[in-house]
Amino acid sequence: MVTEYSLPSTLESVPTLFCLPYAGGAASAFWGMRKALADAAEVVPIHLPGRESRIAEPPRVSVGEIADEMASRTRRPYAVYGHSMGARIAFEVVRELRRRALPLPVCLYVGGAHPPDRKVPIAAAVDLPDDAFIDQLISRAGAREELRDMPELRELAMPVLRSDFGWIKEYRYTPEPPLDVPLVAFAGLDDAEVPPSVMLGWGRHTRSRFDLRAVRGGHLFLADRHADLTRFIARDLAGDGGPEPLEDDEVHLWLVTGNTSAADLVDMVTRRCGSDREALRCGTVHHDGLALAAVTRGHPVGVAIGRPGTPDGDALDDGSLGADEREQIEGTAEEDRPWVALRARTAKKALAAGSGADPALIGFPDLTAPGPWRPLAHRDPSPSADLTPWRVTHLPLPTPQGEVVAAVALPHDRMRLRFTALTGGSR
Repeated sequence: MVTEYSLPSTLESVPTLFCLPYAGGAASAFWGMRKALADAAEVVPIHLPGRESRIAEPPRVSVGEIADEMASRTRRPYAVYGHSMGARIAFEVVRELRRRALPLPVCLYVGGAHPPDRKVPIAAAVDLPDDAFIDQLISRAGAREELRDMPELRELAMPVLRSDFGWIKEYRYTPEPPLDVPLVAFAGLDDAEVPPSVMLGWGRHTRSRFDLRAVRGGHLFLADRHADLTRFIARDLAGDGGPEPLEDDEVHLWLVTGNTSAADLVDMVTRRCGSDREALRCGTVHHDGLALAAVTRGHPVGVAIGRPGTPDGDALDDGSLGADEREQIEGTAEEDRPWVALRARTAKKALAAGSGADPALIGFPDLTAPGPWRPLAHRDPSPSADLTPWRVTHLPLPTPQGEVVAAVALPHDRMRLRFTALTGGSR
């Protein structure tokens, strides 16, 4: 099942990186990654039945069999990367290795995948006729157009695709303690099926470090572009804890638990974002034992936190909402009103913090829209109060105290998110 080849002597000291493919994918999906990480890791793709060298076997996914194959190779440092379906398989394989009391990976990397405790909406497409099924895969999952137009490719691919999506649909998450393994999630910037806000949910499944990176590309960014993905994995596996400069289109969010002053937080995150500190802009907020910082290169930024299930979080109106906003909230289902009000208040606070606008004069046209939210024209006529370029993005952030809602305000359309969760002692 595991790709076998002789390991060059120059790589004997580097970790193994086991790789599990997306639905319908195969070991060859990782050949580019093997080349790009040649100096950093021994990339070992997993051969699943029904494809490439195992095409004569019926397609299937067996977590136990994959764990059996990997078990003998866990004595040296290793990591695991899974893409889309492969991320869910990788997660279950690591949990199986933990049940067997075997050494755990130095890191679990997951890309383009719903967290395991959430359903995968596109999995329901497996029940559609072939043509409709393929249309869904092309439009939502980045599958190749040739699946629609080449009968020989369709005949070869359909049994594997239906088997893989059947496994995804039938998968049921069983609660267990979070992993004591660092977990790094990658999300395609143009992936509408699994956007970065959804990938943040993987943070619930580790008690160790959690990072999220938005990389350029769609759902199959593994095939689209390797540079962003492999550059970070190489740096991470090498344990390079030095500064990593921000790019112009990035915002880096840092969530810190514990007692951290605003000055210490700004100093810490700007040190970690590179030596060109004078070019960095930072917004911070403290909330009930949590500190959140948002750092950009040159762009003003505002950030706010709201916590569901608290008196201030569940209040329908604390005086900060206008009449039109209260009317919108009253038009939603009764059970949704506290959540809608929380998102509205958090968005207003983030936008006010970033733009300097008066929160009382900030409004949004649709409080039920998924986002990013565009503010209404500001009622203050001064040029400095122009909110037209600003956008507010809501992010569900996993924390030791439960999930909180963060809002990040930036004066441009595209936000390539980087997220790092640290404990108060992690500096």
